[in-house]
Amino acid sequence: MINRLRTLLAFAVLANATVSLATDMESCQALFLKGDVQPAYQTCLPLAQVGDPQAAFIIARLQAIGLEGASDWVKVVKWLKIAAAGNHHEAAYNLAIAYQLGKGVVADQQQAFKYYQQSTELGNPKAMRNLALLYEQGDGVEKDLSRAFSLYQRSAEQGLTDSQLKTGLMQLQGEGSEKNPQAARRWIELAAVAGDDKAQLALGVLLIDFDPDTALHWYAQAVSRGNPYAAHNLALIYFEGTSVQKDLLQALAYASTSVELGNAASQSLYQRVLEQLQEPTPSEAQSAVETQLDDGLLPEKDLQWLKAQPASHYVVQLARLNSHKSAESFIRQQGLIRTAHAIALDRHDYVVLLKQAFSDKVTAQSVISATLSQLSAKEAWVRSYRSLYAR
Repeated sequence: MINRLRTLLAFAVLANATVSLATDMESCQALFLKGDVQPAYQTCLPLAQVGDPQAAFIIARLQAIGLEGASDWVKVVKWLKIAAAGNHHEAAYNLAIAYQLGKGVVADQQQAFKYYQQSTELGNPKAMRNLALLYEQGDGVEKDLSRAFSLYQRSAEQGLTDSQLKTGLMQLQGEGSEKNPQAARRWIELAAVAGDDKAQLALGVLLIDFDPDTALHWYAQAVSRGNPYAAHNLALIYFEGTSVQKDLLQALAYASTSVELGNAASQSLYQRVLEQLQEPTPSEAQSAVETQLDDGLLPEKDLQWLKAQPASHYVVQLARLNSHKSAESFIRQQGLIRTAHAIALDRHDYVVLLKQAFSDKVTAQSVISATLSQLSAKEAWVRSYRSLYAR
C-alpha cells in the first residue's frame, strides 16, 4: 500500500512538473514573439539550460538581436548547438550558415555541410536549397548535379520560390535531370505567381518570342517588384520593336526606371532612346502630318474618341485651354507636335495630352521628367482617361 502511494505521488509530481514546463515554454514563446527581450530571456533561459531545443533556439535569437545592444555571435553558436542537438531543424540550418560564414565560430565547410545535412533530414526546405547549391557548385563536396536537382526539387515541393525557379531552370537546361520545358515552365510559373521577381523576369525572357503578351505581363510584374533587369529588358523590347510595336516613350520610361532601380548599364540605352526620340521621323505619313501642321491644321479629337479609350489607362495632361487655337499654339510652342494632341471636351474646353497612354501611374510619371521641358513638366498631370469625362 505504501509503495503504491509513493508511486502515485511520483506520477503526480512528474505530471505537475510537465505541466509547469509546458506553461513556462508557452510564456517563453509568447514573450519572444511579443518582442519583450529581457522577460523572454529570463523565462527561456532555465528551459534552455536543461536542453529544451526551442528555448535554446530562442535564446540564440535573443543573443543575435543583442540583449544589451551588441550581438554576441559566440553565444549564438553555443545555443544553436544545444538546439540542434535536440533536432531543431531551424537551429541546425542557422548553425550551418554560421560555420559557412565563420560567424561566431571558425569557418568550417565540413561542419556547415554536416548541419545542412541534419536540417535537410529534418525537413527544412531552406537547408535543402543551400545543400543543393553546395552540390551544384562542388563547394566542400564533390559536384553532383543530379543530387543538387533532387534537393532543389524537394525544397520546391515545400513552396520555396527560389527553389521552384532553380528547379525549373535546371529542367529547362537538362542539368541534373532530363530536359523538360513543360515541367520547367510550371515550376517557374509557380514561383512567379507567388511573387518571385526573378521568376517573373525568367518567364518574360522565355515567352517574349512566342507569347509576347504574357511575357510583357510578367516583365511588368517584375518591374513592379523593383527588378531593374526586367525594366531594362522592357525598354529594349519597346525600343527595338521586334516582338511588340515600337514605342519610344515606353522604352524611355522603362530605361529610366531601370537606372533608378540601380542598373547603371541602362543609362546608355536611355541615351539611345532619347536621341532617337529627338530625331525627325522620315516616313511619308509623318511628312504629311507636318505639312498639315505647317498649314495650321492641327488634328483634333473629341469626347467620343476619348470615351473609346481604355478607361483605366493613364495619360499625361499638359494643359487645359478654352479653344482649339490656343491648344495648337501651346503644342507648337512646347515643341510637342509629334508627341501631343488636343482633345475637345466641350465647345470651349480643350485638354492637351501626350499621345502615349500607360497602364500604370509610375510609368506615366517617369515620362514627364524624361521627355518634357521644365515648364511643361511643372504643369503636367497624370490622370486616367475616365477622369477626363466623368462628372
